[in-house]
Amino acid sequence: MIIKDVTVIDGTGGVPRAGMDVIIADGRFADIRPSSAGISSTPAGEPVLDGRGGYLLPGLWESHTHLRDYGVSLPEPERFAHLQDVLAGYLGEGITSVCDLGGMPELSPELRDASKADTAVASLFTTEAVFTGIDGWPVTGLLGNRSGVMEVGSADDARRYLQGLPLDEVDFVKCMFDGKAGGGQRLPRAALEVIITAAHEAGKKVLVHIATGTDMREAVEAGADCIEHSPIPRDPRDLSEVDELARIMADAGTLYCPTIATWEQLAYGAYPDYLDQLITDGILTPDGAKEIMARPTYGQPFPKHPAEECRIRFDYAMRTLPLFHEAGVKIVAGSDIARVMPTPARALLRELQLFAKAGVPNSAVIAAATSRAAEKVGKEATMGTVTVGSVADAVLLDADPLADVSHLIDQRHVRAVVSSGHIAHR
Repeated sequence: MIIKDVTVIDGTGGVPRAGMDVIIADGRFADIRPSSAGISSTPAGEPVLDGRGGYLLPGLWESHTHLRDYGVSLPEPERFAHLQDVLAGYLGEGITSVCDLGGMPELSPELRDASKADTAVASLFTTEAVFTGIDGWPVTGLLGNRSGVMEVGSADDARRYLQGLPLDEVDFVKCMFDGKAGGGQRLPRAALEVIITAAHEAGKKVLVHIATGTDMREAVEAGADCIEHSPIPRDPRDLSEVDELARIMADAGTLYCPTIATWEQLAYGAYPDYLDQLITDGILTPDGAKEIMARPTYGQPFPKHPAEECRIRFDYAMRTLPLFHEAGVKIVAGSDIARVMPTPARALLRELQLFAKAGVPNSAVIAAATSRAAEKVGKEATMGTVTVGSVADAVLLDADPLADVSHLIDQRHVRAVVSSGHIAHR
């Protein structure tokens, strides 16, 4: 495939390159060169995309979701096909890769393997290696469901679990290191260190769910590769805690996935004026709002996360996100939930919109959903950028997302989605 005369935004935060021809072969970007250089005749049958006036950027990543939430209410025989449809829905909105952070051991391996062979769905990355404390989250959640998590009370517990765990078969490791009251025991720090060491020896990244600033700091010190969720502030009026955390994370090179859309939904989702705001922002349609209000979960409290706490957490995350960015912390985009969204894909697009609203530069917003997300799961060498040798996942837009992130959010601007070198949508 050749994408002709396009402006390339490579996903690294570098300067856009206008007037480029992008050559794709064997599912990867084979060459990127000025259109003026000329290209030999296109082989018969090879598709050509006219990129004139367009902007080519890497396919987006949803780097933190839980697919189980989108299929658990269905009869078991229907779940696999439904989740394939969910992955196809992601791809249709320009999201070419999805990271499921655990909770679906009965389906994840098969669904992941199928996604790698199907260019009509987003590629899935997942794990069956999820650790929590004794009675820790999510065991203390809605159903008290212990499937998909390993409850660890000591470093020796961690070692025993690890002995029987084929780390070479998972894409990454997830740890719930949650110091919030009412959630069971926190995973012991010594156990976290054992898990991180073993995962790193196996070449796997460790993504650590936190609740407090203390959790965040200790997880970074233990060697976490990415912090999942923004913290509950010690004092919402005092930003000195963030200054310290941002410095520690920047020094360590730890990535940060704040999942701000989660706190927004849990804080304001039950209010009709929030749905009106989503309509105004182009995330939702009036008919979509009616569908959401008809859902059985609409307006229901979420276990462990009261609405008032989520309001504090959301407001604090929005105020502090630019501080993390300015300190040099690498920010990653992941939405976590889609309770008040029309589709799971829209939740990720809302996260990007919130990053921009918080004041993060548009180039960093794009990197957060492309190159940084690939780095989060150790795929930065082969995915997440429009560079020679990288997997050819891309979105072709008709307007510049660096000028306005809404050009990335509004699906009317999407000319085409490319999945592993194949035109998936046009």
